Amino acid sequence: MKQISESNPLQDFFEMDIRPYISLKEFEPDEFIIREGERPTYLYYLLEGRAKLFISQENGSISLINFIEAPCFIGEMELLDANRLPQGLKAISTCSCYQIDISGCGDRILRDVKFLRYLCRFLSTKATQNTDNYMRNQSYPLKIRLAEFILKMAVNGYYREPHTEAAEFLGVTYRHLLYVLAQFVKEGILEKTKQGYEVKKTEALRGLIKNEVHNSQY
Repeated sequence: MKQISESNPLQDFFEMDIRPYISLKEFEPDEFIIREGERPTYLYYLLEGRAKLFISQENGSISLINFIEAPCFIGEMELLDANRLPQGLKAISTCSCYQIDISGCGDRILRDVKFLRYLCRFLSTKATQNTDNYMRNQSYPLKIRLAEFILKMAVNGYYREPHTEAAEFLGVTYRHLLYVLAQFVKEGILEKTKQGYEVKKTEALRGLIKNEVHNSQY
């Protein structure tokens, strides 16, 4: 993998010279960025793309936990806690990353005051965003939450997420999820195909979300 030797934006996060440990990495849709239970050997900085965080249950089912969107660090919790078993992270769209080889500089990173200060702010912001997302899931109707979910999960104009995983993540019954999907098909927003649901009217989904947010402010 080609190393980064010239000026690099990641250097702004560190006091140490991080450039000798950085290389570029690209993950294709459905490719694992971090495998569940396997400690990553890299700290990633997501430049472009979206990924989904998940955990496997004892019964074999998959539970979605959250979405990761650029720009952000990936693997910071595993870096901070050596005993933490990583959750799985899989690319939704093509993900372009800087990867930092922590086998060569992990100890120095954990002593880098500038980076640790940034990480404190980053984790605080992420916790606030997670709370906001939870509150939205509790207050917005399924039609709105599903519209947002489809926009996040769609790749190249197609939505293919398993219904069981989507229903669990959205906190609704399988039957209720199918009912709202059928409404979207009836309204021409989606079209059911062999490749999945084709998103025919992206702006209609965005409009649903925008109108709900606007109405909730009054």
